[in-house]
Amino acid sequence: MMPAANLSLALMLVAVVLPGQQPAPAEPPATQDGGVWSEGFGSAANYRSALAHALEDAVAKVKGTSVARGSLLRSRLAVVAQREPGDDAEWLDGDPTAQRNWVQLQLAGFVLTYEVLERQRHDDRQWDVRVKALVSNQAGREAVFVVELQDGDLREWQLERFDEEQPGAQPVRERGEVTGPKIGEYLRNSRMVKIAARSGVRVDAGSAARERDKDGQQLIASHRVVVAWKPVGVQSVIERKNRARPTSGPRPELLTGGSVQVSVRVENLVEGTDLLDQTLTIAADAQTMPVERLADYVNALVDKAKAAVAEAIVFAMKPPVVLRAWQEDGKGPWFVEAAVARRVAGQYRAFVVGNQGSLGSPDWVTLGRATLVGGDDASCRFRLEGVGDPSLVEANVTEVRPIKD
Repeated sequence: MMPAANLSLALMLVAVVLPGQQPAPAEPPATQDGGVWSEGFGSAANYRSALAHALEDAVAKVKGTSVARGSLLRSRLAVVAQREPGDDAEWLDGDPTAQRNWVQLQLAGFVLTYEVLERQRHDDRQWDVRVKALVSNQAGREAVFVVELQDGDLREWQLERFDEEQPGAQPVRERGEVTGPKIGEYLRNSRMVKIAARSGVRVDAGSAARERDKDGQQLIASHRVVVAWKPVGVQSVIERKNRARPTSGPRPELLTGGSVQVSVRVENLVEGTDLLDQTLTIAADAQTMPVERLADYVNALVDKAKAAVAEAIVFAMKPPVVLRAWQEDGKGPWFVEAAVARRVAGQYRAFVVGNQGSLGSPDWVTLGRATLVGGDDASCRFRLEGVGDPSLVEANVTEVRPIKD
């Protein structure tokens, strides 16, 4: 009889040399209905936070840490984790289907559905939760920020008419009404923002069953956006009489300039912080046109202003990530490129770069400052300053944020 040790060795050798026997390949992730099933684990001091951590872990296993810790998912998970006194008892004793529908609504675009596989409360009152989640693999088509919007809207234009033949005289003023889409439409058109409705979500009868279950559920805002407009200001000049070519008709009047001033505040309702609190001035494009085209001039300026405000709001909620980092000729200062248009970044004087933490460790880690040095409509270049370890600057992870200087 072969000794046990030799038998074990022989079995190992047979396992290696038998033809046609290869290690079983790892099973691919199970896919279903546009998603990938993934398990996640979370631990926290209350049940809702532990559930949010577990869902974050499940998403990270499918989409990667950069998505799981990105500002979009982070804002929605923070809503799920937000807890009021008595929530744990209500959630443990309440209707699990209604709770799941509510969570799925908050995480639309990331989590299609999920089930809680295990939940346990320890003696130290720490909760452990394990979930199985169907994580969307549709590139986040529905993944958006949900905001509470307070917008007084831009309602009036004011024209100041100057006469070249009356230098020093007070301008003649004229007023009119501004019409057109509100800032909410510009935010929706960005495909990054939904406006929270007080009446709850309404779902068509022909929608999929898991969507119909969300009917009447409340989509909770993670941010508040407050926009206050000043009237559109436009200037015109009535030209002097042409002495060489006298005429009995009215003298030509040209529109020479215009601008809009607007204050914008973006609040993170979950963290209780202001992401943006700034007054912007948007100038009309440098062109002159006859006063008869005043309506066209005002409409173009209003459209430009509202587009700029929408971009600034999205920029504050979703800071652009670094696309690449480099040194010129391998020495000297470090530079980064970030996915933000020059017209947006150019409104700010100072920036910082840093990395986002997890939901459990939410502190944003500042790596250093950055100065805008160039860019175009697609991206901008920044020079890094005071970054002790440039290796911590990671593509698709490190963010560039505007700051007050």
